[in-house]
Amino acid sequence: MSKKHCFLGLFMLLGLLPAMATSDSTLRYANAIYESDIRAVRLYQKSSGFPFPILTLGVGESLVLEFDQIRSERDFYQYTLIHCDAHWNPSALSRTQTLDGMGYDNVENANFSNGTLMQYTHYATEVPGEQTKPKLSGNYLLLVYRNFNEADIVLSRRMMILQSQGAVNIQLSQSKQVELRSTHQQVNLSFIKNDAYFMPNAMQDVKAVILRNGEWMFGIDDLKPMFIVGNELQYNHQLGNQMDGMNQYRFFDIRSFRSSTAGVKQRLNIANQKHVILVNEKSRRFERYYNWADYNGRVFYDSKDLPMPSGMAFESDYCFVHFSVQAESELKEPVYVYGELSDWRMLESHRMYYNPDSRAYEAVIPLKQGYYNYVIGVRNPETNLLDFAPFEGQHSETENNYMVLIYHKNPAMGFDELVGYGLKNTTSLK
Repeated sequence: MSKKHCFLGLFMLLGLLPAMATSDSTLRYANAIYESDIRAVRLYQKSSGFPFPILTLGVGESLVLEFDQIRSERDFYQYTLIHCDAHWNPSALSRTQTLDGMGYDNVENANFSNGTLMQYTHYATEVPGEQTKPKLSGNYLLLVYRNFNEADIVLSRRMMILQSQGAVNIQLSQSKQVELRSTHQQVNLSFIKNDAYFMPNAMQDVKAVILRNGEWMFGIDDLKPMFIVGNELQYNHQLGNQMDGMNQYRFFDIRSFRSSTAGVKQRLNIANQKHVILVNEKSRRFERYYNWADYNGRVFYDSKDLPMPSGMAFESDYCFVHFSVQAESELKEPVYVYGELSDWRMLESHRMYYNPDSRAYEAVIPLKQGYYNYVIGVRNPETNLLDFAPFEGQHSETENNYMVLIYHKNPAMGFDELVGYGLKNTTSLK
């Protein structure tokens, strides 16, 4: 570990660098964290644990929202749901038109960390609550705020409410374009609407969105049907429906600070805090594709150091994780660690810096005990998005989940309904 990163790690100990905070407190209709001490945010389906926040209207399903705050005192949080259009802009509907109840619920459960070096408070609640039940389908922004003040925002999450009006069929294949066949995956799809569902102008009023592994940064949106045959809307495009296959996610396991775990080289205690040194990774740009089981970029928070059963959500500790990846020289553009551990965003707190002594990019990031997936990306100056090819390579064989969302502009009320949802994994790749 270089002297530079020893000092960086100590600085983080003293100041707890803002891990996931946005640069300002302006409300964003996206997944965002607005305060630097909010960590480990998750929003997932209660029944299955699946980390894609979609519910069916009127069925009684719920999501679970969890997050930590790095302080040993309790705040009082509420949340509300803001109805949005298919482009994630607030819809023109009032809250009384979209929600049953008072329009807000409390974040009910708060537990102080127990037996940890890093003191924090763990919050959890089910969404929607009795006072925030959606009446309409579509996109909703889950907004968490403090002390009944909606301007005092803590975090926001995107979630969807489905009222299915037909079946979504998905066909996955390698790209049909010769130059992209080895690197990209193609998503063809169709939506077969129910006979009774009225779509007076489907070509203009229907929108399809494709997400890879549930992340919004690289989603394909606003696809229009190519053909409409009876009740079937067909999206068999030659362009516009292809996505970089990427590579299997890198992984490391910090569920235990006592025993050897995957991806961990060394464990240290510095200034009474835990540090984990990961193995020095290599670039996979020119390596052949190798398939191993991954979690598609997600995090599984857990501790193997605790007796079972236990309240692991608030008994798991935080540590400072040291990342490194080999590079012969420094690149012109910045390099980032990316995945659910970065909230699926390009964060300065997850930026890697080049160390000429070790010929590697390095980063120190505070993380909670768990099993982690991640990849390393380079910022593209033209798109301001991450390019994963320099460190991860690109492969059309890569295992990915693809989600398809079908929106339709309601002809009577003018809002965007969510009328179709499909999920398919590339294990069916043709």
